Formats: sequence, structure tokens, C-alpha cells
Amino acid sequence: MRISGFTFIRNGNALGYPFVPSIRSLLPLCDEVIVNVPRSTDGTLEAVRAIGDPKIRIIESEWDEAQRTAGLVLSQHTNLALDQCTGDWCVYIQGDEVLHEESIPAMRAAMERELNNREVQGLLVDYTHFYGSFWTEVYSLGWYYREVRAIRRDPNIRSRGDAQSFRTQDGEKLRVRRSGGRYFHYGYALEPDIARKKHTNLASLYHNNEEPKSVAGRAARYYDDDQKVKPFKGTHPAVMRETVAAAGWTYQSRNPLIRFRREYFWEDVALIIKRCTGLTLGVHKNYRLIR
Repeated sequence: MRISGFTFIRNGNALGYPFVPSIRSLLPLCDEVIVNVPRSTDGTLEAVRAIGDPKIRIIESEWDEAQRTAGLVLSQHTNLALDQCTGDWCVYIQGDEVLHEESIPAMRAAMERELNNREVQGLLVDYTHFYGSFWTEVYSLGWYYREVRAIRRDPNIRSRGDAQSFRTQDGEKLRVRRSGGRYFHYGYALEPDIARKKHTNLASLYHNNEEPKSVAGRAARYYDDDQKVKPFKGTHPAVMRETVAAAGWTYQSRNPLIRFRREYFWEDVALIIKRCTGLTLGVHKNYRLIR
């Protein structure tokens, strides 16, 4: 069995992405890691080269500044990296995600177990999302807690839309099983000024404007004070521990039972129902789970 990792990153230094730990976290799992670096201006290419691992294969690509529709440039560059993979399984990671090393044995075992089961097109990883800091973990239903991150190498399977997940060429959801892998998502744990810059840039890939309303309307501290978070009691991936130890910002939330804001109200109601009954309502899934 051969395993390929793949990702893309552009201007990761300027935008605060922990892309070097992200790439390094795949190396113990994979036989090769394909890194697509679209034209950058901040030393991202040099930082990837400096990792210095022979498993890493870098491709360079152009970046179309005019392509600002629904985040489609993200799946385009994800697929450029995917097309270079040579493994039986292809493991995707985004520049603000890190694979926890403790889950690698389970993930590898799942790939071996399902290798010859062609019914399984992909594997899910579990997520821990951070918000506001490296020590505050999200528990809202508004976040995805599993997503397809390992796929069979198959020309019919492609990254779609804004690269959150994968579908077949004709838009069908993939048939998947759980892998036991765990990703830590740090995109909302960044220092507040860097987070504003990162999310302004990301939002610009959906709408061609200077600063989207979703970012411009935020307070100077950037992070909302009503997100549903709890203290993180676990251990960060080893490749992130130096970054986490150096962080000098904290976050506190009011943690209201219900946030009387349109975008959150029904999520909060669904969370109360889940706590009382165990029933999960209204959660979109990009996959078809095989039991």
C-alpha cells in the first residue's frame, strides 16, 4: 500500500497559516507529500523547501487574481496537487489543519483494511476546532466534526467548490468509513490581527471587494464574544507545541445558552435538543457513511 499526502498553500507566512507543521504532520503517515505552491510573495515556497524532507515534492503554479467566484480557486489548486499523487490512498490537509500523531496508527490501519474494498471511496477524519485561542475548543453544531480527508486515487474523485470536501465528477457524495484519524483545525485560533487578515483574504475569494462585511463589522478584538467554546484539555500535535507555547493571546466567551442572532439561533436550538434527547438535527454531511 502506498499513501500520498497533498495540499496547497499560497502566502502562508503573511496570512498566519501553520503550513509547515501541517505538512510535517503528514510525513510519518505518507510515502510522498505533494505541495502545490501557487505564486507567492512572502517566502512560502522557501519555507516549504526548508522542511528538507525527501518525501516532499513541490509543484509551482500560477494564481488567477480574477477568479473570485464561490472559492472555486481553492478546489482548482487542490486538484492540481491531487493529480500528482501516485498512492493507493491520497490524504488531503489544508494549511491550517494538523494531523495528530497519536491517530496515525488507526488511520493507517483503516487504509489497509479498506484497501481492496472498492465500495469505500474515502475515509473520514474527526476534527477538533479551536476558536479564539489554542486552548478554547468549539462545541457548536455549526462546525463540521468529520470530513472526508482520505480518498482513493481515482480520476472520478475531485475536490469540489471551496475545497471543503470531495465528490465524484457528477457531484455524487462519496461512500466513506471512519479512519480514526484526528485533525486539529487552527484557522480560528490565530492571533486576532492575523486572523482578520487571513479571513479577509479568504472571503475575497468568494466576493471581489476590499473587506467583506462579515469581517469589517467585527470588533477590534476580532473574535466574537459569544461563541460556544470549552477549555481544551487534550494535547496538541507535537509539531504544533512550540507554536502553541509561544502564543500570547487568550480568549473568553460569554457562552450564552442561545445566541439571538439569525446565523446562530437554530444551531443553538438544535444543540439544546441534542443535549436533551441525543438527536442531531440539521447537520449537513458531504458524504455517505457506510456502517
